Amino acid sequence: MNHDQDDGQYEQHDGEQPAPRPGRINFRRSARNPNGSGAALRADVLAVLGVLKVVTYKQLHALIANDEYRDHHRTEHVAEAVRDLIKHKLVEERGRTSTIGALQPGARPQPTTRSALGARSSGPGEKIFGLTPAGLLAAAEALGDDREMGGHARGAGETGAPHAMLVNEFIISAVTGTTTHGAPPRTDDRQAPPRRALPEGPLPGGLDAWATEVAHPITGKQTVIPDAVVRLPEFGHPVLFVEVDRGTMTDINKVAGKLDNYHRWFSKLVKEGHHERPKFEIDYGSLTAPGYGYHHSDVPRPPVLFVFDRGLKGGRPRFTEKGLYARIDAFGAATRHHWEGRHHEEEGVEYQTFKGKIPVLATTTDRLLERGFLGPDTWWRYGLGTWTDLAHALDPKPDRDLIRKRRKARQDQERADAQAAAKAEQDALDAEQRAKLLAARAHNDALHPCYTCHGPLGGAHDSSHELDENSHPDRLECPSCELGRRAAMGRPIILELPTARALRRAEKSGPPDDDPWWQVRLLHAKRWPKQARSSGETPRDITQIPRGRSVPDKR
Repeated sequence: MNHDQDDGQYEQHDGEQPAPRPGRINFRRSARNPNGSGAALRADVLAVLGVLKVVTYKQLHALIANDEYRDHHRTEHVAEAVRDLIKHKLVEERGRTSTIGALQPGARPQPTTRSALGARSSGPGEKIFGLTPAGLLAAAEALGDDREMGGHARGAGETGAPHAMLVNEFIISAVTGTTTHGAPPRTDDRQAPPRRALPEGPLPGGLDAWATEVAHPITGKQTVIPDAVVRLPEFGHPVLFVEVDRGTMTDINKVAGKLDNYHRWFSKLVKEGHHERPKFEIDYGSLTAPGYGYHHSDVPRPPVLFVFDRGLKGGRPRFTEKGLYARIDAFGAATRHHWEGRHHEEEGVEYQTFKGKIPVLATTTDRLLERGFLGPDTWWRYGLGTWTDLAHALDPKPDRDLIRKRRKARQDQERADAQAAAKAEQDALDAEQRAKLLAARAHNDALHPCYTCHGPLGGAHDSSHELDENSHPDRLECPSCELGRRAAMGRPIILELPTARALRRAEKSGPPDDDPWWQVRLLHAKRWPKQARSSGETPRDITQIPRGRSVPDKR
């Protein structure tokens, strides 16, 4: 509702006195408004009727008094505004609500004895009011937007309008966040029934977000008329459609046929510029403008919310609670081709994607009026398999945080396992190399020492140049001394010739104890005898001696 005009604004028609202060309710009666209602209150009544189409005094009061600027209104003040609008031929009385079996949604059914039924049907129901054709235009002006107003529900009220009253109750609970269901008994007959606050409060958007009796033509003969339409861009969809099922259609396939009509309307395309766009996107807008790569099949389809009521037949509910949930399951089975998505699994997290499918949600009146539209387990999203809140039901994204957490844990574990395997492999290789080194060290330590440093012939233990293989027996230097001599381009080591006396002694008593290099000395004497040494046949350059030996073999 547009509350830019307050009751305290100055207005004067045919002698009516201006309002001198904000918050004023009653005005001096005039010929134009004999009931003394203010213009702002009448505009509020027209705005509510423009959305709900047919209402009772109590429903009008529940929506108008919900506004903080109108909480001083009483039911009789709303009635005065309605009577003045009837005088202006903008509103008309449509009948009365049905009384037999007229239970509040979810209330316990009363006894159906003859005396009980007679007592309940003795008093008249509440008056129902609706807009005239002229009132529909006035309501559009009161609402102050370019919405499609829909029809004015001409036939509603002739049979007590039980369906419209139920839809009104849901819209009131969504707009105000309150309901009469479960509220304490009324103590003041002049006021509307006390209302109970729902646990999760109202939906965003207020009454301006809702519309009823809006026709959506499919073909020349086919039309979809939802029970209610609500704009909820806060939930990722420009528009939602609401259908209320009171169980009057016993064949669930006929209820499922409503979704077939929605599918036809959602598939209707309109040429706009270079794109073919869905009709619903043209009518209700899009959260993102068409850009490069746009295709109408990628546009998410609007959700359809089905509210299942236990209904009444002969003063008793049509369905038990168990039977109502069985009806919800049967409806899902009959419409599976419209909502069934594709199953995915990531890191143990299972989820569904619904590209090209209609988001179909279901609930019961008891859940809705006990938990509210935003309750944590109010809605059943077909394809999810669990009761959940409205936000998750409309946008069932997988738990990406959980998926990322599990993926990181898995990758960390894989990395740790790979590191452990690499370490084990390296440890095995190191152990093998160590065993080889120890075997070579034992062999080399048993040979003669280095001729230069007198250390182990294989090199200092655990040094970077220690040999990990068996040294050649004629080697004279450890790797470190040999590298140093090669770097300094020192001449190769050729041992001196053994003396004749040493040869005779070795022949008689074995190699001398004071010459550990005796065998190499004999080898050098054989390779380079005295004549070769005097003629200069010994190597003068270190490069003439291969690595690992002191001198090359002479063939």
